[in-house]
Parts: sequence; C-alpha cells; structure tokens
Amino acid sequence: MMSNFVLTLELKTEKWQEDILDKRFNIGRQIYNACLGELYKRYNTMTQRKEYNKVLEMPKDKDRNKEFNKLNKKYGL
Repeated sequence: MMSNFVLTLELKTEKWQEDILDKRFNIGRQIYNACLGELYKRYNTMTQRKEYNKVLEMPKDKDRNKEFNKLNKKYGL
C-alpha cells in the first residue's frame, strides 16, 4: 500500500490577487458543474433506452463491451 501526504503552504497574496483567484476558481467550478450536468443528462437518457437494456442483458464479453462503446459514442459519452 502506498502512503499519501499533503503539504499545505500559505500563499502570501494581496487582496486583489485573492479576488482574481476567487473569480477564476468560481468560473472553473461553474464550467465543471455544467459539463458534469450535461454528461449526467446524456447518461440518464442512454440508460433509459431499450437498446441499453438489451446490451446490459448480454453475457459479459468483448461483444458486449463493443456495444457499450457504440452506445457511449452515440450519446456523446
């Protein structure tokens, strides 16, 4: 097992720099959440289709994986 460590260092910033960083982090968060929401909608749409359920019932093998990959491409995942 591998150990993980986190080192937190305080940045010496001025108020205007913190404002810029806050704004950019907020914009990044909004973009991330928008992308995640869109992918979640596409995934839910895909899983509600009959073709997805047919593939889900197939035995686990390479053909099933190929069909899942086709569905992922079809729904933009």
